[in-house]
Formats: sequence, structure tokens, C-alpha cells
Amino acid sequence: MRAGALALCALSAVTSSAAARTQEGPGSPGTQRTTASSTVLPPATEHGPEHGTAKEQIDNARKAQRYWTPERIRAAVPVDTAQSRKTDSTVRPGSGLRRKPTLGNEPSHQVSEGIATVGVFLIRATDGSPTPDQFCTASAVASPTKSLVITAAHCLKGDHRHQDFAFVPGYRTGTSTAGQAGETPYGVFPVQEDKIWLDPRYRASPPDDDVDFAFLRVGPNTDGQLLEDAVGRGNELTSVPTAQLARKSVTLVGYPGGQKTPLQCANDTAAFQGRFMEIKCEGFRSGVSGGPFLENFDGRRGNLIGIIGGYKTGGLFDHTSYTSQFDEDVFRLYRQAVTDAPPDPGPSTETSMGSADTWTHARVMTTGRFHTASVRNNVSDLVVRWSDGELSLYPGNGAYGFGKDTRLVKDKDWQQAAVLTAGDFTGDASDDLLVRWTDGRLTLYKDVNETNKLTQKVELKGPNGTWNHASTMAAGRFGGGNTRRDDLVVTWTDGEVTLYTNVDGKGLHAEKQLVKPPDATWPHARDVSAGDFRAETEDQDLFVRWSDGEVTGYENIAAATFGLDHRLRPAKSPWRQTLLSTVGTFGGPARQNDVVALWPGGKLTLHPDTTSASLPAERVLVSP
Repeated sequence: MRAGALALCALSAVTSSAAARTQEGPGSPGTQRTTASSTVLPPATEHGPEHGTAKEQIDNARKAQRYWTPERIRAAVPVDTAQSRKTDSTVRPGSGLRRKPTLGNEPSHQVSEGIATVGVFLIRATDGSPTPDQFCTASAVASPTKSLVITAAHCLKGDHRHQDFAFVPGYRTGTSTAGQAGETPYGVFPVQEDKIWLDPRYRASPPDDDVDFAFLRVGPNTDGQLLEDAVGRGNELTSVPTAQLARKSVTLVGYPGGQKTPLQCANDTAAFQGRFMEIKCEGFRSGVSGGPFLENFDGRRGNLIGIIGGYKTGGLFDHTSYTSQFDEDVFRLYRQAVTDAPPDPGPSTETSMGSADTWTHARVMTTGRFHTASVRNNVSDLVVRWSDGELSLYPGNGAYGFGKDTRLVKDKDWQQAAVLTAGDFTGDASDDLLVRWTDGRLTLYKDVNETNKLTQKVELKGPNGTWNHASTMAAGRFGGGNTRRDDLVVTWTDGEVTLYTNVDGKGLHAEKQLVKPPDATWPHARDVSAGDFRAETEDQDLFVRWSDGEVTGYENIAAATFGLDHRLRPAKSPWRQTLLSTVGTFGGPARQNDVVALWPGGKLTLHPDTTSASLPAERVLVSP
């Protein structure tokens, strides 16, 4: 049962020191970063007050400001571009239920001068990957630390160890003019290392959309100012009981992608599914995720009752936005952030994936987007066939880990499933599972997920004496002329390699011979998978693990056959001990470049963000 409300005395106890500070009153001009006089950390001091070492933090702020030039901020793309909120020009869901305007409500409009407590939340990859700079919306939260920011948890996907974050309050596009501050009027506030608080349920698979919020603690700007010393008092975190999700005259603010000028709207809200708040405001496109829902807004700050996120990560259409309910869950994270308590641990991959003894019974692995949440979030899942005929689906959590497995089937007949691969053969975004059996049968299971499982079966080939010689299969985009992963590479026991393009529910069609038999090399290919090891291409690469320990990535195989290769591991490397390997999208950039490998003794490892030049060091998923 979700908590209905937090006692007012508890909220008062947490925030009383913030409220007691001497700040400008509501509606006052506020404090620009060049004139603020409260709690300035002098750049020359080695040791600052309780907030940390001033010199180191100011150095971090200078580094952040050097990187986040106006040009880079303008060029940053929304985190949720892949799930862009759509402009629905036809019939809008719930359009007949649009709330009647009330006094104080206003249509969406740009606020060119910016809003002091709301800004852009900037994300930079630091692992050398070609991931573009990204952004969401975030806002300052009143706290004794003077340094807390809130945004949507779904803005924090990926491995935080390979990302830098910064908050730019009051951001507005445009250059400085006489008497006015420029695009970053209060400066750039870098997020402190390891100072991110998310509910572990959002890091599970699938994420729990009841808790799509996150707190972050930022360091000072280059002038040594703490966040609330620069922008004035932050927004007051406010509890929302379930019975009061429908509220009057709520202000919504966000930074739509492209313009990066804050968009503001006020309207009444409605309860949705008894656990979300819904608001109708036009033009809130991708980029607004994390933007605040504010009551009693005075132009600079208000009472914070939600942020854009939750249901469908904030909504599918740019005219309707949602927030997770602000109940005890958000206050628990807030208290952790205020007291600098260690963030809750995430889901345990060791527990969710079983023991090493279990993994000694794995016989075949492949990856694909099967689970409903994985399709939505563009994350891969791991499918494993075990020695007893069980087939398991491990949903990816988007953070280089996996959730609790779902049993797709347990049947001794599945002991005869010799080769598995997955692709979008039917063109509906959800992946299909292709199985080659020991008797040569080829079976397609359409739209596999945690609900359908293996119910939609299509026999592409009956028992035969040809396909039982198919050693490996890999589905991907290999030159079929569309954006679907519906091309199939097959290696054969005699060394032949064949490419079938545009495979669908009716079978195999165009066939191209890439290597003629007999061939002495390709019988030594142990695993093949599609991968995105180069960001500049639409077609995928072919990942091959060889029996002698070499690991190779081949690019553009449809046109160049195997002439463009990249050696990721040399012959006689430890990879000759590998039992199984496959490639998926398990975290970081939304590219299929994370390698999972099974080793003797049941050890399972993940090698994230592989490129054509590097196969990274392992992360242990299951210890031997």
C-alpha cells in the first residue's frame, strides 16, 4: 500500500533549517552568481566548511564550465529521444476530458528570461564512446545542504561511473546583453561523485514507474556559491496524498528538445490509475523529463508536487504529462540525500541470476528485446537454454545487469534446440526467437515476451538433412535494405557462410553465399552475433569468437564480405576457454555492443561498450 501522506511534522523537521535561512522573498529579483553574498567558498582556501574541500570542488566546477560551453549545451540532445513524445494532430487520448480552465491557469508559453530554480540537467559520457551529450530538465530542491537537485530516474540510465553530470539553473538560450546575464546566469553546478539517490526498484527490470525520481547533490559553481545561495531558496518538496492527485492550477515547466528555452504552462491535474498525476499542457516534447510540477508558483519557485516521469516515462504525447506520486517514497530518498546516507544498493545480479553451479548447465545463449519493458527502453534480454530443456528469459535492467528470470518453457524436447538467435522478423518492434533443432527443423516463435512466451509458433522448415549442418546463426542488420534486424548469417559445418536477407514469418528468401565450401577457417567459428561496434554505420557488424581464442569484429559483410575485420582478441587468448558468448544492449549508449560470456566453472561476465578497437575488461555477473 502506497503511503497516503507524510506527517507535516516530519517534513518540517527535515526542511526547517532551510526555511529558516535568510533568503529573498517570493517574487524578488533573486541573486545572480556575480553578486551573491551568502556562503561563498573562497577559491584560495584549501579547506572549506562542512560542504567539502572548497578548492577541489571549485576546480571541478571550472572543469565542468570549460566543457559545457554554450555551444555544447545547445547541441545536447534529449535523453529520451528514442522514445520521443509525439505530437498527436488527430484524435488525442482523453481530449474530451481536458480540464476546464480555472482562474490562474495559462496555456503553454516560453519563458525567455529563464526560471531561477529550474534548469537543464546535462549528461556527458566519459568512456570515450561517441555518445552525444544529453540533457533532461531538473530543479533545485530546498534543503539544509543548499545543494540538492531532483530529476527523473529514467534520465540516469547507464553506468554512472562512465558519466559526468551537471546542472545549469535558469538556463536560457541567447547571448549576454547590457545589464543582463547570459545563457548560464548562475553558473554550472557539477554533480558530486557518487551523490545520486535512486530507488532500487527503478533499477530493477522492469523499472517500477511509481518511483521515477532521483536526487543529486551538486557542488558549488566557479564563484564558490552553493546552489541555493546562487538561485535563492529551492522548491519545497511537498507530499501528495492519493486522494489529492487531482489539484487546481498546477504549473508545469520543462525544456523541450531543440529550443532549450523553458516552456511553462498551468492547468488542473487529474488522478491517473490511482498512483500518477496527469496534466494537459501543449508542446512538452522530449527533453522535458524531470521538469517540475509546482503549486503556488511565484515565477521563481513553488511547492514541488511532482516531476515529469512515471507513467510511460512521463507520457507518450507532447500534450499530456505525468508524474509519479510524491509520497513517502520520495521523502525517504530526500532524507538520504540530506543526511548523505549511502544510496540504496541496486538489484543483486548475483541473486537474480543464480549460482555458478546453475550456470554450468547453460548450453545455448542469445539476446534480444523480449520483455515488455525492454522493448520500451531499447534494452536487450538474455535467453538461455539449459541442459534439462528449460528456456529462461533474463530481462536486462539497462544498468549492465539483469532482473529475475522468467521461465519460457521447460520440456525435454528443448534439449534438442541446438542454435538460437533473435531478430525483428515480423516487423512489430518486439523480437522473435529463431530456433534450429538437431533434426534440421527451423522454427520461428513470434513476439516472445513474459506474457506470450512461446505461444506463436511458425514452422519455417520441417526435419531435413541440410539445416542440421548449420553450426551458428546470427540475426541482425546485414545489408537487407531496411532498419529491421531481419537478416540472417549462417555458418555451416563444411565452412560455407550464407547470408539470408529480409527473413520474415513466411521463411527465408534472398540468399547470398559469403564463403564457398569447403573452407578450412569457418568451421572454427564457435559463436557469432550481431553488434554495433562502430557508431557511424547503420548496418551491424558480425562478432565472431574462434576456437583458438581469437575474437573478431567484421564490418559491412554484405558488401565487403569479410575483408574489413577488427581483431578484438588475438589467437591463444583466454577466450579460447570461453564456453558461450553473445552480444546485446545492456547499458550505457543504446547500442548492441555489450558482450556476455560464459566460462568454465559457471562464471558469467559482461564486457560493456565494446568497440571495433577494444573489448573491455570484464564485469562479473556470476562468480565461480
